[in-house]
Amino acid sequence: MSDSEPATSRSPSRRRLLQITSAAGLPLPALYGATDPGRVVAERYCALEAEQRRLILAWQDVETWLFEHRNWPRLTKAEQAAVPEAAQFRVIEDQLDAIDKAYDAVLPLLKTTSATTREGVFARLDALLWFLNPHDNEDAFPLLQSCQDDLRRLWR
Repeated sequence: MSDSEPATSRSPSRRRLLQITSAAGLPLPALYGATDPGRVVAERYCALEAEQRRLILAWQDVETWLFEHRNWPRLTKAEQAAVPEAAQFRVIEDQLDAIDKAYDAVLPLLKTTSATTREGVFARLDALLWFLNPHDNEDAFPLLQSCQDDLRRLWR
């Protein structure tokens, strides 16, 4: 965006940030008293990523338990539906759906909201690291981490 565009087109309003951060119901302490919209949005994105990973691991734990204790793969769909522990899948799935909806609101802002502080720059770099799979980006991921470490060292 050019410098001639109004600031409101470059960063979300505080009201919009409140709407986004409350969309998935996850706490965002940095929002209160924060002056860097880039940091707020990036931290929100990172919180969504962390929660999504936690839920995926929870799904795997439930699935592993069902395999070990209920012979899950040999059950028919009807038998699987009757297993009480399988209800946890629906709860996790609903939470993952809520995170997907929150992503829809946060991701466009993450791409367009600039950082105004060092902490905001680091938060945006943290968000970028969530995008990169270290196994798929064997060169880019460690390079980005190294650059982030360099900036932290230089900006002390």
